[in-house]
This record gives sequence, C-alpha cells and structure tokens, in this order.
Amino acid sequence: MNKKSMFKKKKRVGKKEVFLLKKASPLVLIINLIFVLTSPLFPETIVFVHSNDTHGTYKPHVIKHNNTERLVGGMEAASHYINKIRAREKNVLLIEVGDVMTGTLAAEIEYRGVFGGAMIEFLNRLGYDVWCYGNHDFDRGQHNTLELAKLANFPTVMSNIVYKKSSKLFSAEPYHIFNIGDLKVGVIAVMEENFLSEVNKESIKGLNVLPVVHTLNSYIPVLDKQTDLIVVLAHGWFEEAVRIAKNVQGIDIVLAAAEDGRFAEVNGVLVKSTVGHQRTLGYLKIEVENDKIVNYEEELIWLWADIKLKPSAQVVALVKEVEKSVGTEYAKVIGEAKVDQTIGQYSNGTGQIESTLGNWITDVMRWKTGAQIGLHNTGAIRSDIKAGPIAKTDVFDVSPFHNTLVLFKLTGHQLKDVLEYDVERGWDRLQISGLKYRYYPKGVKRFGERVNYIEVNGEVLEKEGKILCPKKVYTIVSNNYLVEHAEDKYFGFPVADLKDTGLPLELLLMEWLEKFKVLDYKIEKRIVEIKSVF
Repeated sequence: MNKKSMFKKKKRVGKKEVFLLKKASPLVLIINLIFVLTSPLFPETIVFVHSNDTHGTYKPHVIKHNNTERLVGGMEAASHYINKIRAREKNVLLIEVGDVMTGTLAAEIEYRGVFGGAMIEFLNRLGYDVWCYGNHDFDRGQHNTLELAKLANFPTVMSNIVYKKSSKLFSAEPYHIFNIGDLKVGVIAVMEENFLSEVNKESIKGLNVLPVVHTLNSYIPVLDKQTDLIVVLAHGWFEEAVRIAKNVQGIDIVLAAAEDGRFAEVNGVLVKSTVGHQRTLGYLKIEVENDKIVNYEEELIWLWADIKLKPSAQVVALVKEVEKSVGTEYAKVIGEAKVDQTIGQYSNGTGQIESTLGNWITDVMRWKTGAQIGLHNTGAIRSDIKAGPIAKTDVFDVSPFHNTLVLFKLTGHQLKDVLEYDVERGWDRLQISGLKYRYYPKGVKRFGERVNYIEVNGEVLEKEGKILCPKKVYTIVSNNYLVEHAEDKYFGFPVADLKDTGLPLELLLMEWLEKFKVLDYKIEKRIVEIKSVF
C-alpha cells in the first residue's frame, strides 16, 4: 500500500489566541468559541472504494498473473472484499464510475423491466453510495439508461450530458453532497468529450456533451462553498483525469474510468483508476483537515476469487437468479477452441496488433457477405475464448454490442488512406481480412508514408509506397458502429452508399461455429510492423 503524507501545519489555539479571546466582545467570543468547539481536533478519515468498467461481469474469470492462472472477479468476490473493508473502516464511500453495461448476457437480460437492470441491483446489494453513467450505459438507448438510474438505491450524477434543444441535464443531479463523519463530501461526474462518437447514434440522439474543464469550472466554485472535499468522477482516459487535475481549481480527488490501474498526485490532486472488468477495486484512504488532504494511502485491491469467500447472502442469491435467467440456450456448447483465441493488445510498442479473434471475426464477415475485405475495430472485441468447449454465451461475450454487418465500397487510394489513418491513430486498431499490409511506426516515417505495402487477396495494391491501382474499387464489410457512427474516428472521412445488411454479428459468429465446429486461428502476419528502414 502506498502511504504518503501531504505535510501541512495544523491549526491549534495557542496562548496568544486565548488572550485575544478574553479581550474580545461577548459576541465575538461566542462566535470564536463555537468555531473552536465545532472544529475537529484531529483529521477526519474517509475511505473511497471505487470501481469502473464492470461490463456485465458477475462471475469470476481466469487471468494470468505472475506466470500463473488465477480466478478473479465476480459479484461474490466483490461482496467479500467490500465487506472486509467496511468491517475495519468507519467512513466508507463506495463509488461506481460507469460502464456497468455491455459485455456479458447479465447486462442484456431484462431485470424488473430494464435491460441490464441486474447490474444495478448488484450495486444495490453491494451497498454502493453513488454512480455515474459511462458511455456503454447508453448502449440500450436513453430510455433504458434513465430506467437504470431509477433502479438504483443511490444517486446518479453527471454534469455535462445535456439535451441539445433545451440544454437541460440528462441526469437528475450534476453532483451530490454526502455527510460523512464531520465532513461534507461533494461528488460530481463528467463524461469524456468524445462520448457522441463512442455510442451508436440512435442511442444518443438529441443529446450533447459539454466541454469537461469548462463544465467543472462552472460547478466547482458553487460546490466548494458547500463542502469540505470535492471528488470528480471522470468517465474517460487517465490522461483526461490528469488534465482535469491540472486545469480545475478546488478539487481534491479525480477517479478515472480508465482500466489501467494507475495513480498520480497532480498539483496536490489525487488521481486514481482501477483495472476494469472487476479485476480490482480502487482503494483510497485519506485524512482531511481544514478542507485539505493531509495524509493518504492508496492501493489496488485484487478481487481474487480462488480463496474462501464470505459474500453476503443477498449477492449470492442474485448471482444464482441471473445465471438461471441466462438460461440453457446460451449455455449450449456449439464448438471447440483448439487453443486460446485472444483479443491481442493495442499498439504500444510491444503489443501484437493483429489478433486471432480479429482474424476469425473478419473472416466470418466475408464468409457471410462475400465481400473482398473485412474490417473490425479491436475495441469491439470484448472477451477472449479459452481453449476447450465454446458455448453460445462465450461467443456473445466476444461480441455483445448487437452490431450488424454493413457493406460499402472503397477505392485503392481510399484504402491506403484508411490504413495510414489507422497507424496514425495508434489505438483500437482495425482487424482485417482479405488484406495484408506492412507499415513503418510513427517516428520513423511521416503520416502518409508509413504504409509501405498492401496486398488484397493475393494481388499487390501498393509496393514500396507506390499505389498500383488507386482507382480500383473494393467491396468492404464492417460493423455498423464503425462506419455508420464513427467513420470520422476510424477512417477520417465519411463513407458513402452504405448497405446495412441487418445481420447481427454475434449470431453470425454462432452460425459459423455451429457449421464448422472448430476454432483454431493463429497470427498470420496480416499486419506487420517494419522494424527497420533498410
């Protein structure tokens, strides 16, 4: 556990102050006496326990940790560790920073008339105190998002999502103030500014997202007058949380919905994230005196589930209820994976961009439609498939967004532009089928000169940087999110003449697996980084 003291002189009443009090008028004396008596003699301690990006996780799953496989996560494990914290700590505030939805069937089934409602009920039974929306909490549409909030036995906060026409807040509250011990704690939330490109357009029609820093700077002065401590819930990258810490005065803590498990102290503001998908809880214990944090401890609490757990009976009962609701249909085994099929990693200098699941998914897209090229964003692949029997629920976990296949056309020149843009973006890279290419990393070549070789179904399109068939037209298949909602993000230009087939991707993956039975994909060097300029 990381412990640190933010040294600050503690205010005490000394002899000089006592002498002045004696000489003061009765009214002043009374006022000062009240101040002295009501001011805490010792710092107040608060523990913030926070989670984010649960994405429907309610059962434990296997991960590799220190060269061994361990079981982590699940609501029973969360209950066990949260209860342990509450048993030893007096003032605990339990916070969810968004994205409880989309990832498993638990976030898809109806619970009390709301899709994904079981995920909120889990938070109810775990005793959460506050949450904010994440972008994926809108995946089932605005009405369902509002219904999720109604199911919560705790406040929902969000300050920068508004209705375009009226400019009224989408959420009932921009912030909420909690009385914890002798302190008042304000909790305010903001959504990442690229929110509108992160969600299916139909789900967020009529909404707008306001600039994060500007919004906070408009609320914090008001909130500061009412509170001793201000916590910002930032649904976005860790770097965005750092930007908030640098540019918003008066805040004390920023909890980020990143999945990188990081911590930083930025201009005296504590910034923290967790490792998502219920692998960890964030833990931040602070001491507050005179509106300032004077001491803190922080750590990541791993939710190991391969130990003897003591969850609450209510949580155990809901886990069983959800498993029953998922039903026997999705438990049906439809194929087998010979080896682990994985998502891969974002490009970070060491990660593998091409992934075995990406190769399979884009091949299935082309298999069903006959398109020459398949494109699929890595971020839409949400779970690995372990070696062994594959059930329908395993396939759904891989592709839970209900995306449909969309057909369109690109010229050879446009295809080159898409790949250059993909390398420039550097994260959430496109998985490909019917296509191979080689590229130089950023820093070696300039934008527009990085993709050096392209091959389409065995035919060379580009060689040594020269496009051989710039006007040749290719039929492309992708998912409706990538090209109907976020083409600016992935392509850099709008795509014309789209044909949405209406075919759901997750059902097509199941159809392919039921037909061919065996999943045994390997890295095929479809995407190759050129390591040298020679």
